[in-house]
Amino acid sequence: MKTSSIVWRTVGLGAISGLRSTSGPALLSRAASRGGISLQDTPFRFLASSKLSTLLQLALLGELIADKIPGVTSRTSQNALIGRAVSGVFVGAALFASEKRALPAGALIGAVSAVGAAFAGENLRAAIVEKTGAPDPIVAAAEDAITLTVGARSLRPSSQEQDS
Repeated sequence: MKTSSIVWRTVGLGAISGLRSTSGPALLSRAASRGGISLQDTPFRFLASSKLSTLLQLALLGELIADKIPGVTSRTSQNALIGRAVSGVFVGAALFASEKRALPAGALIGAVSAVGAAFAGENLRAAIVEKTGAPDPIVAAAEDAITLTVGARSLRPSSQEQDS
């Protein structure tokens, strides 16, 4: 895999971890359990467990629902932001490990992407609600769709990889 490809995939998975903290690990585990990403011979091989994948997908579903509840803690509050950064570190390191690349580089890219997306997503969502008057849960559902789409695209092999 070309370096730019793994970096962009890591940015994508890190960013969705900033929008929904469980999304990156859940989608990565799903891909690994289905053979789309090889984590064998890495410290992250446990992610390929179908049972863990199911648990992480249920956690993601719970987060998608909880996000629509009024009064839920801001994603940029200290504890929530730390959780999102850790999620970004985790998925970034795992993706880089899958390509036998330097884990610290992947971890850094994942963390920076997660934190940046957490702030950008929160501000953009608030601005859309304010400017359009759209109900927050509707805007949040659109954000969910973006999160899941970016996650799926980040884990899909590029056309160059499929040809090789």
